[in-house]
Amino acid sequence: MRHSIQVEGKFSSAVLPLLHSGEQGYVHSVFQNGWNIRMGAGLIFIGSTKNGKLPFGIHLEDTHVPELISLIKKDEKVLYDISMSSLLFSSFSIQLDPKDAYHSDIGLTIDQQEELLCLLNAFAAELLIHGQPTGAGISVDHFIECFIKEPHASCSDSERKVMQLMDAAQTQDLSQIDKVLRYWIGRGEGLTPSGDDMLAGMLAVDAVTGMFTDTFRLHLSELVEKEVLTTDISREYLKYALNQNFSSVVTGVLNALLQKDTDNLNERTRELLCVGHSSGLDTAFGILIGMLIIRRNSNWHKKL
Repeated sequence: MRHSIQVEGKFSSAVLPLLHSGEQGYVHSVFQNGWNIRMGAGLIFIGSTKNGKLPFGIHLEDTHVPELISLIKKDEKVLYDISMSSLLFSSFSIQLDPKDAYHSDIGLTIDQQEELLCLLNAFAAELLIHGQPTGAGISVDHFIECFIKEPHASCSDSERKVMQLMDAAQTQDLSQIDKVLRYWIGRGEGLTPSGDDMLAGMLAVDAVTGMFTDTFRLHLSELVEKEVLTTDISREYLKYALNQNFSSVVTGVLNALLQKDTDNLNERTRELLCVGHSSGLDTAFGILIGMLIIRRNSNWHKKL
């Protein structure tokens, strides 16, 4: 192999087991802002930080990305040299320095779930200002109205399915969980379907509150790991989310909520909403759903 180009990459510490597996990898998929390689049982994204730092990411300087993309080919072989701490492609290498590793967990937890609701109004307001429907065609404004009003006679079928998901997340009824998850996993278009992004947002709330049942988490994990219900890339996001690892645009929102920092929350939420065609909004909607579950459980007295 010739490695005429050598660049340095900042990487998620969560990808180290894949790199150290000793298995040969290959280029899985290529995009405008980077590419995925498959190493062992997982994917690793290599590229820019356009969508934040990913939980399975190796991130390069933006100026290097277009040139390196032009040099790679789909399915080309990739090796990781442990002695050199370098990922070797046919015409370039990416060196990884341990000091450039980052963590993709949220980092904070809370004792009382209600603590996460202090900025619920501010967070919901940013989604309402955004003014776009989710990838599943759900109006955030109308969903909130449906959630508050009883009975839910004016709700659309998709909105009712969201409320069924909210119920399933806190039940031990496996058949109920299975039915709802099979409806949402892989639902929608694109590399990360709307239903998966929504689930990832909900899991971010669960990561700091522990409010979902073990039955829900375990069955979601089984469906993601053992069945092919969605795209490879979306499965990867869900696998990491189930292990409480998220992209930096998601952890930024959760940390701002936990720190009760309104200005930072507004900024971080807008960054999340800019991700993808609807992925950011779908993930943010999932975070909102998680917060509304807490609100419902606590009979929180404040109104949106």
